[in-house]
Order: sequence, then structure tokens, then C-alpha cells
Amino acid sequence: MKLFPGATPFQRWMMGATFVIVAVYSIAQNKESIVEASQTRLTSPNPRIIDGDTVDFTNGRVRIVGIDAPDDDLPLLKKLSSDALRRLALRDGGMDCSVSMFDYALRHENQCRTNPKSYGRLNLACRFPANKASVGATMVAQGYAVDYRVYSGGAYVDLMREAAAQRAGLWGVDYEGMRQLAVRQAQVPEGCSVGTIKK
Repeated sequence: MKLFPGATPFQRWMMGATFVIVAVYSIAQNKESIVEASQTRLTSPNPRIIDGDTVDFTNGRVRIVGIDAPDDDLPLLKKLSSDALRRLALRDGGMDCSVSMFDYALRHENQCRTNPKSYGRLNLACRFPANKASVGATMVAQGYAVDYRVYSGGAYVDLMREAAAQRAGLWGVDYEGMRQLAVRQAQVPEGCSVGTIKK
């Protein structure tokens, strides 16, 4: 059976050549996406901790999705949060990060943004290899980060409230600083209507 009945051998040859050229061009144009897709699982027994929600691996920088830890505006809290994540990673076998690990079952509402990258970092969910615990949930439950609604869909709100009530981690050091961070990161994302967010 001929692929293109009625076409001359020259026409079939031209169509085949065109297909090959288009395929090669398409692969070349998508090379960056293909490379990035291959890097969506990053693992290390000893990742470099940048701060309480950012980690460096040999093949990329990861922003732990769904949480926000204190930044440069709260230098003491930033250091304590970074130290806590470093200790947890050392104790629990490093980190394993991937686009497929997020705790979807914990979500209370839809996410409104799912950007794969921010500021050159891959937005990935991470687990500790030794116990398979969610890094995001652990950091929030221990009081070293807050729920970041735009990316979490409210997944860690209950853990955050409990940590705040118990003055766990950073909540016991600077309650007001953590409260303000939590309020900022709890806002309905720009461009999301209230109807988009499931209460």
C-alpha cells in the first residue's frame, strides 16, 4: 500500500523530505523544553540550601512549591529557616524534587498559577528520601515557612495555623513577622476571580 496514492515518486520524495525538515526544525526549537523536561526530577543526598524554600542541585536550582520562607527583609528568620532545612535534609537523606510529587490530596482549592519556573528556578515539590515526607509540609508544620496560596492551593493552611498556635519554629521567635508573611502569601492571586478559588 502506497502512502500517497496517485503521487509521483518525486512528489512522495519531496513530501518525505519536507516531513524530515519540519521534524528536525521542531526538535531544534523545542530543545530547551526537552532539556528542561529531563531535569524535572532533581535528587541529591547533600543539596546546597540557599534559604528555607530554595535549594541548589548540581543540575538546577529549585524553588520548593507551595511554601514561602522568610527572605532578606527578615534576616534572622531567613537564617533560622535555612538552618532548619539544612538540618532536615542532612538528617533525612537529602532531597528528591519533581513536578509529580505535590500532595494534591492536601489541596483545599484550585491553584491559579502553576508557573514551571520563577527567577531561573524550577518550581518543584520535594520529599526527604529517608522518610518520603513532604519538604513543604514539614517546613510549614515545624514553623519555618508559611503556606503560599498562589502555588499551594491552600494545602498547608491547617499545618501553618497549628504551628502558629503552638509558636513552633519561627512563630516563637518573631510571631508578628511570620504573621505578616502569612497574610501576604494568603492573598487571592492577581487575575483569579473569587469564583476560581474553591472555598
